[in-house]
Amino acid sequence: MKNKQEIWIAMILSGYAKKLKITISEAVEQLLSNDCLNYLEERYEALHTQSNDDVIAELMDMAKA
Repeated sequence: MKNKQEIWIAMILSGYAKKLKITISEAVEQLLSNDCLNYLEERYEALHTQSNDDVIAELMDMAKA
């Protein structure tokens, strides 16, 4: 992973945790169990051009499925 990508993923994780009022560790656990972290890594080039709120909303939808 590149440095910019790592920072972006950390920001998304933080926003996701804040939105759900959970810890970063809990957010990582949830997103790992739903393969969402791989999704962020694999689609970084497209996703980082969207607003963080849109990406977080998409993750929330994916985590529910």
